[in-house]
Amino acid sequence: MAPLYPIGLRVRGRRCVVVGGGAVGERRVRALLEAGADVGVVAPRVTDTLSDLIHDGDAAHINAAFRPEHLDGAFLVIAATDRPDVNREVVRSARARGVLASLAARADGEEEEAGDFVTMAAVRRGDLLLALTTGGAGPALSARLKREMEKQFGTEWGSYVALLGEMRELVKQRYAGEPERATALRRLAAADGVRDRIAAGDAEGARAEALSCLS
Repeated sequence: MAPLYPIGLRVRGRRCVVVGGGAVGERRVRALLEAGADVGVVAPRVTDTLSDLIHDGDAAHINAAFRPEHLDGAFLVIAATDRPDVNREVVRSARARGVLASLAARADGEEEEAGDFVTMAAVRRGDLLLALTTGGAGPALSARLKREMEKQFGTEWGSYVALLGEMRELVKQRYAGEPERATALRRLAAADGVRDRIAAGDAEGARAEALSCLS
C-alpha cells in the first residue's frame, strides 16, 4: 500500500460514526470514546459490550442498516461490518460528503486502502500514546507488537509523562533562553531514575530528582 502519513486527530466532541456492531466495531467505538468523541453506532445488532455502552449513554445507537444520511454531520466514519459491499458503500458515501473514512482491515488485510486513514494498534499511558501499524499487511504482528509495548511501557509511564509536563512548565519559567531550556529538558529526559522511582511508588522522590535535573 502507499506510504502513510502519521497523524493524531483531535476528535473530542466531534461526531464519529462506526458502521458495524461486531467485535471490530466494538474496538473502534471504545478507542473513539477514549479520545472523547461523540460516537454513533449504526448496526441492527451489537455486541453485549456495545449494548452496555449504549444503555449507559456513552454511545448513540442507530438500529438500522446503513444509509448515507447516517453520515450527516459526521467528522469521520469507520466501516466495520462483515459485508464488503456495505463497507464500500460507507466509504463512497463518506467521500461524497467530505467525511473522513476508514475501512477496518480484514484478517487478510485486503481492502485496507479503500479508506482515507487506517486505525493503529495503540497503547495509551496518560498523555503518552504509542501507535503502530503494518498497513494492513500483518494484523497479527500488530497485535503482537502491541502486547510487547504494553509490557515495556507500564502504567508508571502515565505519571512519568505528567511529571515531565509539570517540569517543562517550570523550565519555561526558570530559563528565558531556548538553549538553556532545551539543555534542562534533555537532562530531565535522560534521568531514568525519575521513572524508576515512580515505578517503585516513590512519587515524592521522583519529583525531587526531577527538580534536581533543572538546577
